[in-house]
Amino acid sequence: MQAAFTDRDMGAVISAYRHNPQHVSRVTQDRMAAWLGISQAQLSRYESGENPIERLDKLRHFAQVMRVPTERLWFDRAVIPSQAGPESAAPPDVLAAPWDATSIARSVEETARSDLAISRRAALTGAAAVTVGSALVEPLQRWLHPLQNFSRWSSASAISEEELVAMQHVADGLRGWGGRGGYGLARKAVLGQLDELAERLQRAPAGPTTERAFFIGAELSKVAASMSFDAGLHDAAQRYYVLAVRMAKAGHNDGFAALCLAAMARQMFDLGRADDGLDLVQLGQYGTRRTGTPTLRALLLTREAWAYAQMGQVREFHHAVGMAQDSFARRDTANEPQFLRSFDEAELEGVIGARCRDLAVHDPKQAVYAEQHIRRALELRDPSKVRNRAFDVIGLARTKMVAGDPEAACGLINEVLPTAAKLSSGRVLRKLQDFAKEASRHRHLKAVQDTTEAIRAIRTA
Repeated sequence: MQAAFTDRDMGAVISAYRHNPQHVSRVTQDRMAAWLGISQAQLSRYESGENPIERLDKLRHFAQVMRVPTERLWFDRAVIPSQAGPESAAPPDVLAAPWDATSIARSVEETARSDLAISRRAALTGAAAVTVGSALVEPLQRWLHPLQNFSRWSSASAISEEELVAMQHVADGLRGWGGRGGYGLARKAVLGQLDELAERLQRAPAGPTTERAFFIGAELSKVAASMSFDAGLHDAAQRYYVLAVRMAKAGHNDGFAALCLAAMARQMFDLGRADDGLDLVQLGQYGTRRTGTPTLRALLLTREAWAYAQMGQVREFHHAVGMAQDSFARRDTANEPQFLRSFDEAELEGVIGARCRDLAVHDPKQAVYAEQHIRRALELRDPSKVRNRAFDVIGLARTKMVAGDPEAACGLINEVLPTAAKLSSGRVLRKLQDFAKEASRHRHLKAVQDTTEAIRAIRTA
């Protein structure tokens, strides 16, 4: 059961519960299904991992039936007691902090310093669960309102243009590290710069250079969030995504705030929280309904489609995808902000293809569309985008697996394994692990056995 809770897999929890030797009499699937109010066939699919349990109401109901202790509920707001010792004090609550510029800067400084003081081991073993549901979405709705009084800002000297240029130069260099993944020195460098910038912002008066400095802080916060997400530190990633939204608000850049909300939604999708992800996307869409550029609208629509794919809503998915493609076709690259430049045609095709693959789990007919879009993404993808291309190939392999061609799927994975071994990317490794789990139904095949063993070797290394 410990392993099932660690994997945050309710199907595995149910299976472990059924087979627990402490039961007075054997708990069959029929008996367990009756307790849970589902069919034996449904239970079998849940336990095998064929149908992941993602709906919050089901997770809560099943946990209640089995009397799972509150501290084990990874899908609700719950702080997991740290095993790392006294150095892992709880970080500041970024969702509860006031929405004025000085408080935003102070919250960033406190959070960055807290994380810099925690060792890598403490961060990895003492992480808290993420915030979900209304506890996450409702505080972020403050983004839609004007900031509190700017007149309370410090009367100290304003940030000069020279300071701003230096800040932007450092931020541009650190942003390049965000796509490499991993943990350690690079992340500490980002947090250190963020700490210094936040300290300076607390003493800066209102003005255009201060607003631009807040936007630089938002970019750094998003980089820190991406690095944390890649390392599997979901609670830290969520904190920095929230701080990025708040810094962007103080920097008067609603488009970037919406981009950060879309990144938070992606994190929720990764955690199987489609409803929460959709709420965050719609919050970003509403806040930029008058100001969003065609590229931003397209990006947000692909995130909306992502939610529908996880929910198995085929019609809604294709409607959102069609609107995203129409919006993207209207873009004027010369008038799009720099932070949206990476969302090019290759990224659009890759995202749509991967989401078609998600939908194919519910409707296998969607697999053919997934392959078409992913192959188009690979044709368009810049060779320098090594990690993105790895995601594309793994997505194509998972599509082949859904389509019932495990040998071809394993062939694709074997092509990408040397690249995956060189990348310090937790997300790439987790996608490979997902492939291995999906391939387990074909474990009798030699190709599947060899490929899953190769994946295990890379993860161990």
